[in-house]
Amino acid sequence: MTQNPLVCDCGLYELMLNMDVAKQGVLYTKTDFEHMECWLPDTLRGRKVVDLSPSELWCSQECYNRPYYCHCFKHADDISNVTTILHLEGNQLTVINQTVLPQLLMIRELYLNDNNISYVGDMSFNNFNSLEILRLDGNSISEINSQVFKSISNLRELYLNHSGVKYLTADTFQDLANLQKLHLENNKLKSVPENVFAGLKKLTLLGIHGNPLTCGCDVLWFANWLRSRAFLLSQRRNVSCVAGTKVTRDILSLSAAQFDCDDLQAAQARTRRTIGLSIALVLLTIILVCVIVIVKRKEDIQVYLYARYGWRFREEEDDEDKEYDAFLSYSQHDLDMVLQDVLPALENREPPFRVCLHHRDFLPGVPIAENILNAVSASKRTIILLSNNFLESDWCQLEFQAAHAQMLQDRANRVIVILLDDIPAENAPADIQHYLKTNTYLKWGDERFWERLIYAMPRPRPHAQNEDGDQLAMVELDHNG
Repeated sequence: MTQNPLVCDCGLYELMLNMDVAKQGVLYTKTDFEHMECWLPDTLRGRKVVDLSPSELWCSQECYNRPYYCHCFKHADDISNVTTILHLEGNQLTVINQTVLPQLLMIRELYLNDNNISYVGDMSFNNFNSLEILRLDGNSISEINSQVFKSISNLRELYLNHSGVKYLTADTFQDLANLQKLHLENNKLKSVPENVFAGLKKLTLLGIHGNPLTCGCDVLWFANWLRSRAFLLSQRRNVSCVAGTKVTRDILSLSAAQFDCDDLQAAQARTRRTIGLSIALVLLTIILVCVIVIVKRKEDIQVYLYARYGWRFREEEDDEDKEYDAFLSYSQHDLDMVLQDVLPALENREPPFRVCLHHRDFLPGVPIAENILNAVSASKRTIILLSNNFLESDWCQLEFQAAHAQMLQDRANRVIVILLDDIPAENAPADIQHYLKTNTYLKWGDERFWERLIYAMPRPRPHAQNEDGDQLAMVELDHNG
């Protein structure tokens, strides 16, 4: 096959595999392959086939979804398993991500320099576990985060110089534990994040000159770090920073006092003030909302706290001399509700409320009107079970009038009105209408009805029984008017 104009492209890959097999057996003779030379492409002309690496075999192919000035190539099917060096420099590449680069498992050197790369995506070099040299210099990459170099922990040399880098994050290089040479010179870095080089334990060379570093507090730490590692610098004298007067100064020649921390301290002070004002505003808003809720739901809150914890916020009344906690005023037609619902809720608790009832506690032989006045006067509260039946009873209305008069005399609202029915305004006497318009009342069946009723009652005290166990006289009274 000698003296043939061989085209050394990816089509030659199978022949090279056969050459490797032949070298190990009896099929190979020195003259078979040793004098075979490449004719095309021009870059390989005159090269002996036996000296070629499979990674040098490429074929042109049609470009899809690429600019007109791009030239596309493909490699042999198994090239990803054998390629160790890949040159892509000097093309018009603009973006690097996982879809642009194949998974080159054996790649050791990757040259992407002198392109127009402006973006390097996260995990672009995923599974490049053998990569040792990566050149990204001569591009337009403004920012690099920690995810870019996540999976190339064996990298030894990284070239990012002349790439327009403006920003680094503190964890940009955190996964490059084996990095020995880092080139960041001639970029646009104005500051260096603290501890950005903390994970580079094997670093032997750092190129960072030619960046417009500012002589501020955020560079002071870097100057201190460099003083004990000056041997890393490729050009120590050129590592400089720019002061406020635009004077360029050697970063290692400045003392700590010569770094301008005013701007940073002012910014930090502004940040602290902003945070403080924000916190104060949030707290003020919370307090304001709480005040509004408390004002609007004051009674609900008080009822809940009393029912749950026994806390009462109103002052205790000076009426401990009164015999009853409450006088229950109701129509005889509502007696079943009184005996089945209201009275058990008040008396069957610990301690129980002392309740005055018409038929049980009125003294026999005493006029009804006098019994009513005495019951109201001897009770800390008067509970009015207001219903249509109640309005039809003259005695019931007298009880309301007596309780209302006692309230005005004591200058304390000790009347608890429970509305049993929906009563049209025109059906109620004027004094009851006026009371309902100017005072709060309970509606039978409302949410938390019993808790509200108990809260409106005075704090009960232990019930005292007669020593001889005598029962009070039972008097049947007609309250139907």
